[in-house]
Amino acid sequence: MTLTEMATNVVSRDFVADHTIDRDQRPMLGGPNKFKVAIFGANVTTGQGGLNLAENTIRLGNWGEVHGLAQKADRYGVDGFIPIARWQGLSGPDRPWGRQFETFTWAAGLAAATQNIQIFATCLIPFIHPIVAAKMVATVDHISGGRIGLNATAGYFKPEYAMFGIPVPEHDIRYELADEWMSIVERLWSDDEVEFNFDGDFFHLEGAQSWPKPVQRPGPMVMSAGSSPAGQQFAIKHANILFAAISSVDRSFQVTPKLRENANAAGREDLGLWAGVHIICKDTEKEARDYLNYVEEKGDYESALKYKHIIQNGDSRGFNWDHYKTSEDPTKDETIKTFFRAGLVPLVGTPEMIVDGLQKLYDSGITGICTGLVDYDEGLDRMNEQIFPLMRGAGLRV
Repeated sequence: MTLTEMATNVVSRDFVADHTIDRDQRPMLGGPNKFKVAIFGANVTTGQGGLNLAENTIRLGNWGEVHGLAQKADRYGVDGFIPIARWQGLSGPDRPWGRQFETFTWAAGLAAATQNIQIFATCLIPFIHPIVAAKMVATVDHISGGRIGLNATAGYFKPEYAMFGIPVPEHDIRYELADEWMSIVERLWSDDEVEFNFDGDFFHLEGAQSWPKPVQRPGPMVMSAGSSPAGQQFAIKHANILFAAISSVDRSFQVTPKLRENANAAGREDLGLWAGVHIICKDTEKEARDYLNYVEEKGDYESALKYKHIIQNGDSRGFNWDHYKTSEDPTKDETIKTFFRAGLVPLVGTPEMIVDGLQKLYDSGITGICTGLVDYDEGLDRMNEQIFPLMRGAGLRV
């Protein structure tokens, strides 16, 4: 028997895998868990553990490090594995976020190495053409058997724009571009027409096409942050999950109901509302607080202050670390300390305290979390051995 004949016996020549799995049945949308959990940021040094130099953070020394974390998360029943999008670090390659794996190829590698978990690519929209993005996502959807998701972000970080030679548009203009970009991607994923033309304000396409289509129908799931009115409008129109901007568990009771109201008013009762959290879990509250103090002591103040300066001023011009060291005490800046946990909602304490916080988030209307960890390996073990059993007992997971 020839190789061609053998292949024909395995897969029929008329077999078409496009649009054969319902997106709403994938782990992060239709899985059995009432409260979803995704791991966040395991594609850059220190990850969403924050801008600190604590021991046992992600180093990106080799692919096996991330490969092993994804497989462990998959075995433990974690719902999703989501990267952050960074194209450059803050203070050099040996510092937090200084080394970054590109997220589409990262997702392809992990899709082939896992079985059930939903793997995401995070896209900074201004830097990737929509036809390229649609094609890459569809390819990874086939590699994964229908488990890819797209985290679509409009971009904001001026140094990265400068690196690409692109001027930074005004905030709402960025979302107008993102709306057009996402409309093209959705059409490339879902339309059965062979090709189409598109003439917008930002994109002018002739004969646009992308085959094969994704495995998921009508296309892979999309998540997006919504910290501004324009961002919320974009997410409500295009996303399946809105990543809510909340600063604390208690604050969620003020923010989340309003987001729910806005989504429902737009006919998006199906839109999931998620939060980003930073979990520090230890056997006792004292151990957890002591570890939090350790993380802050190991905070990379230079990177954090530079990041704050860039956010406030648009770029790093005028930033002078020596000035801060000699004239100010950055350890008293509470804003800086939030960067040591990547700006995520802090959940610190025993497993029972962590689950109590998750229950409150759920009660406020949050249906899932993306969590950063300092030590991802140890944190995943605690999640599996201590946190998930308590969540099952509370009815949040099965």
